[in-house]
Amino acid sequence: MGLHEIEKQVKMKSAFQRKRVELMMEELKGMLNTVKELREKVEEFEKEYEDLIMELPEYQRKLDAIKAEVGLPTTEEFVIKKKKPGLLEKITGKGKFYEELSMKILDIATKAAKETGGIISLADLILRVNKIIRDISISPMDVVKALKKLEEAGLISGVRKLKSGVKIVEVYPVELTKDQNEILSLASKKGWITLENVMVETKWSRERAMRALKSLEEAGIAIYDPSYTKGSRWYFPGFVGEKKTK
Repeated sequence: MGLHEIEKQVKMKSAFQRKRVELMMEELKGMLNTVKELREKVEEFEKEYEDLIMELPEYQRKLDAIKAEVGLPTTEEFVIKKKKPGLLEKITGKGKFYEELSMKILDIATKAAKETGGIISLADLILRVNKIIRDISISPMDVVKALKKLEEAGLISGVRKLKSGVKIVEVYPVELTKDQNEILSLASKKGWITLENVMVETKWSRERAMRALKSLEEAGIAIYDPSYTKGSRWYFPGFVGEKKTK
């Protein structure tokens, strides 16, 4: 075999390998898209049937097995290794217990923020934390101390109090106008509000009230529901816990 033939075979082999790599890359991309779609379906399923799953440990175990297969965090991953804080930890809000708890709360709050436009009421967050971290009772004060650690570390924007007295956690920075804050305060009482409610409570014009509601809707903080039976309302997913605790 001459030198020319050898060079030709080497080039053909190299071109064949490159084509094979390209085809495998395309195949891997297709598999990634499938996994992403599967994860989204699992998350949708868990959200829709959350209450029923929480009541039945057998269902939770089966769901955790599926979540582990697709790379989603399972219930076991939210277990706190140190079951309770020591006296010094309780006083200072520092130590292993609060380090672990703050990381778990950050996971929960970040996931919730995708549904609530970046804010969530403290009451709702406490409910979610105790639903997911079920191996130990987490007190409201424990959650507040853990949130303080997250705020100091710059991992969340912080906790603030609305005019209504309701405390909200700003998971990531949300720049709100004075009008938007006013509506948040009104909506925090029931978790929803109507255009008429806003106009009566604030004495604003219809245009001003609608503009503020629409801006909250566009930010993902409010969800518009044009119901024929209950009348048009704006729901605020971040205030679900407030309704449950009243």
